[in-house]
Amino acid sequence: MEKQLKILVVDDDKSICRWLNAVLTEEGYVCCAARSVEEAEPLLRENRIDLALLDIYIGQANGLEFLEKLKTLQPECKCVVMTAHASVETVARSVAGGALEYLSKPLLIDELLALLRKLRASRHTPAFAPKDTFGLKTAIVGRSPKMLEVYRIVARVAPSTANVLITGASGSGKELVARAIHEHSPRAKMPFTPINCGSFPETILESELFGHEKGSFTGADSHRSGLFEASNGGTIFLDEISETSLSFQVKLLRVLQEQKVRRLGSNTLVPLDVRIVAATNKDLSALIRAGQFREDLYYRLSVVTIQLPSLEERPQDIPLLVQHFLERFNQRNARQVNISEDAVSLLASMSWPGNVRELENFIERLAIFAATEGISCEGVERERARRSEATSVPENLTSTLTGKLQEMERQEIVRVLRESRGNKSLAARKLGIERKTLYEKARRLAIDLQSEKT
Repeated sequence: MEKQLKILVVDDDKSICRWLNAVLTEEGYVCCAARSVEEAEPLLRENRIDLALLDIYIGQANGLEFLEKLKTLQPECKCVVMTAHASVETVARSVAGGALEYLSKPLLIDELLALLRKLRASRHTPAFAPKDTFGLKTAIVGRSPKMLEVYRIVARVAPSTANVLITGASGSGKELVARAIHEHSPRAKMPFTPINCGSFPETILESELFGHEKGSFTGADSHRSGLFEASNGGTIFLDEISETSLSFQVKLLRVLQEQKVRRLGSNTLVPLDVRIVAATNKDLSALIRAGQFREDLYYRLSVVTIQLPSLEERPQDIPLLVQHFLERFNQRNARQVNISEDAVSLLASMSWPGNVRELENFIERLAIFAATEGISCEGVERERARRSEATSVPENLTSTLTGKLQEMERQEIVRVLRESRGNKSLAARKLGIERKTLYEKARRLAIDLQSEKT
């Protein structure tokens, strides 16, 4: 007959201890409780404990520090950390200290019981316990289940060397997650280098990342090491990886496979030790099917994938984000702007297509124009009206702007083609696009490539 799991609850909240004791006993577990570190230690010394449910804040004591002592007293004891204050840091420190899992308060009993059933089915689950201090503070805010899952993945993947792909809508905080991975990794003291792949033409992007030798192309008047070399030992964050060309993707794939980089114009390979974290707001699977992204590169980049939720998927985090942005504004500007509960509720009910970035900008504008009594519902309504006016563009104006932009693009392509005497490869290089893209633009803009030679 299988032994019953013996569970120790360590929480300074008397009602939680009683509630968990009743629920767990009813489920057939043997349960004991302690409301302080001093009460918990004798129980650990005198009894075999299979699982400890440990609150992060036990009165004045730090539960994460007690976790280390608990693992020393009973190395085989599994630990589950509980807290009402979820963050990347607490999850990372919990996992690093040997915690099996991390639960957010208020506890969901179904989630806890599912975890206990999993533990009972596999008594020999190895503890994940890389050591680090994780003393940094990131700017990621949220306690929703979807964000808690992001924290869990960051905590697991950060100490490894695995490449990570972060997906999510624009403004959802992909760079913040990339920084958290770096800051909670053994590479934290080395460079973190973000680069927006969509903001550079292909040749310039290659030069930025791979470096170049003197004379390797027009304007290369000196030797230059690329960002890969400059970030050796650290992490490179490739944002908007979906905006890169197929030819660049081939070169990046070779760097990932060989862990070496070749500067433009050089025959020498330079060894690298760089972790890649990439991000995109597009569906790479769809781009692969369309032949616009290499499947082999996708698998190299997505050893671990983190899907960031949009703000619409985690509306319960909006009040936390509002308070976070307001506190940051007050600190930077030496002000004491407050916000009413009704105003926070109104903000939580609004739509945020620009996600966290849009909410941050909105809060900053509210704080700038806030009256002495703080931000009210009326202030939120006024700012919402201004936002609606600013983002609503008349249809005829949109059509006119689109037409003007297309005509400017057409004139520039025609000019470069004539300058290149109809040499399409040369014209594409000057424009910073692939030859295939040049053909596509010519078809869309009604440019006759055969006639544009002089």
